[in-house]
Amino acid sequence: MFPHHIRHRKRHAPPPPNRGGGAGFVLRVTGYVVLIIGVGFAALAYAPGIPDQYNPISPFDPATPPGPFTGYKLNRATATPAQCFAELDKIPDLRVVRMLDREVSDQCHIREHTRVRGLWGAGLAPVSTRCSIALRLYMWERHSLQPAAATHLGRNVVEIEHLSSYSCRKLRTPTGDSDRMSAHATASAIDINGVVLTDGTRLRLTTGWDSPDPDERRFWRALRNGACDWFHTVLSPDYNALHADHFHLAQGAFRACR
Repeated sequence: MFPHHIRHRKRHAPPPPNRGGGAGFVLRVTGYVVLIIGVGFAALAYAPGIPDQYNPISPFDPATPPGPFTGYKLNRATATPAQCFAELDKIPDLRVVRMLDREVSDQCHIREHTRVRGLWGAGLAPVSTRCSIALRLYMWERHSLQPAAATHLGRNVVEIEHLSSYSCRKLRTPTGDSDRMSAHATASAIDINGVVLTDGTRLRLTTGWDSPDPDERRFWRALRNGACDWFHTVLSPDYNALHADHFHLAQGAFRACR
């Protein structure tokens, strides 16, 4: 006779063989789908005659009308200081001078230091900022600001007025200064407060945002919305009273378009 503990041992059926289901199957199918999409994407990218704004592998070109891959290309073009300065050198109508980096402290500095005096069609008072901000400002002026001026005002912008880029200070809030440093402390932002048109008319955000002229109101909102295509953080009078007189255009981890 078998021992009691063996006689009463329960028998368990062996697990069924893997027929291709489960996580492994899902991963294989997902991999095939990604591969097929990737092959199709590459074929499309290399197809002759595809416009640059729809081609993810064509070089970044500031003159090309914006497309679905322009933001990706711009991020790639500003990934390192060397890449950014190389892109600036290719733009003949961008009036910039490369400067020595300014190191005030670990929290306050201007790296990729660039002095900007003019963009595509508009000048501005010389401003020290980062190369990446200069390039994004150029794209905003060329592809957002000037088209908005032509559409809503029937004129071009000849000068952009600003409140500087670099300022070694903490982030300001409605309740006082924050413990965090402002993006201005590393010249990763610029504040825009007005424009001058071809006929000499000066428009200020502080009066234009709620102007009785609907065209001017639409113009300022087009500038704000267009800036969101080129900068991570765009703050306008809609954000809070601290921005009643300027747009805050910044590049950093904080994303907002308000």
